[in-house]
Amino acid sequence: MPTRILAIDDSETMHRLFKMIFDDDEYDLILSDNGEEGLEFVKNYKPDIILLDFIMPKVNGFQFCKIVRNELNLDIPILLITSKAEDVGEKFIAKFANIDYIPKPFQPDEIVEKMEEMLGAKEEQAANIPEEETKTPEEPLVSETPAEVKSVPEESAETESESSVLEEEATGLESKIIKSVQPHLRKIIQKMIQLETGYQEAEIKGESPELDDLTNIMKSGAGVLNIFNFEKTFSFSFNEGKLFFAKSSKFGVEQISEIFQHVTGVSLFKTDTFAEIYDQLKAMDISDAQIQSTFEYYTYNMINTALNLEESRYFVDENIDSRDIVDSVCISMDNLKSGFSDYLEEKAEINKIVYDDNLIPQAAGQTEGNFSELERKILSLCDGKRNVGQILKFFGNNTQMAKNSLGTLILTGFIKI
Repeated sequence: MPTRILAIDDSETMHRLFKMIFDDDEYDLILSDNGEEGLEFVKNYKPDIILLDFIMPKVNGFQFCKIVRNELNLDIPILLITSKAEDVGEKFIAKFANIDYIPKPFQPDEIVEKMEEMLGAKEEQAANIPEEETKTPEEPLVSETPAEVKSVPEESAETESESSVLEEEATGLESKIIKSVQPHLRKIIQKMIQLETGYQEAEIKGESPELDDLTNIMKSGAGVLNIFNFEKTFSFSFNEGKLFFAKSSKFGVEQISEIFQHVTGVSLFKTDTFAEIYDQLKAMDISDAQIQSTFEYYTYNMINTALNLEESRYFVDENIDSRDIVDSVCISMDNLKSGFSDYLEEKAEINKIVYDDNLIPQAAGQTEGNFSELERKILSLCDGKRNVGQILKFFGNNTQMAKNSLGTLILTGFIKI
């Protein structure tokens, strides 16, 4: 029989994480987003164990435990899950029976182990009852023999044998798939728990940010502004009214490194920080003006994607990595709104031009001058034979930037269509 789990937390992110962790036939999961509703589930659903957040609307964790233990007189194991575990966990243990706690962030296997430990202790306690109450009736001395024993046909036996082999193979394949997926899943869950914990503890936080929210937050102080939902995370490092670096958690610095390589035509070593990318570019005599121009495009694109993130929330982490700060490459908050507005207008105009894959662009003749390596490559591909779609396929993950550069060259007359 599946273990009945009641998880009470007012965070939709935590609900999704619980679904991922307990997506198994061994568990029967019920979710609630407040203590009041959770109490109704306790009465009607009768869970084997309760996973409980401390800070909740309507009925908080302490009030919930008090009602369950003192008014309902139920001894259901309760596992307190909270970012404030060290502060309140021991107090809960001292106050209530059959309760334990686990701090956020946690690993998926940690919460499963803690649950099994608590459920095992309850089963052991239930087993320590008088022997008379658990004695089973004695079996008869003479067993009854069926009147007719049916033999299994040889063909049926072979079929069952083949079926057994197939089941074993399927089980083995399933095991391999699960093992390959689990580490990746564990990382996703761990990352989301860290974000959820950061959100709960942050002083500056909110939902669905607008551009004004970003500029107001980054005008003073220092830190990392995180915008996230269950699928994506964007982080913006700022200090004293300047935005120094933006990244998507999925790519880290890899994305901007790849963009710089396409724009400048150089090969960069793999790095962990923006400062290391900058040092490599300067060592290859790439100008600050070209780095700044590429940085602005990348950053505005990142902001645009982050602001259009569905069901997003944001918070500020005061811990900033100084290795992502390059004094000569940044965007001032005083110029952010106007620069971003120009980016959106140019993007819209360019999309109108290059939306049709059937357009056949051709270089107007001038291919020498102050062009970036990306622009030179585009000019060389615009030979009057390839359509826009065929040209853009040469740029892989940087299709949008190539599209922008192509559109700009068309608008400025270096390419005609």
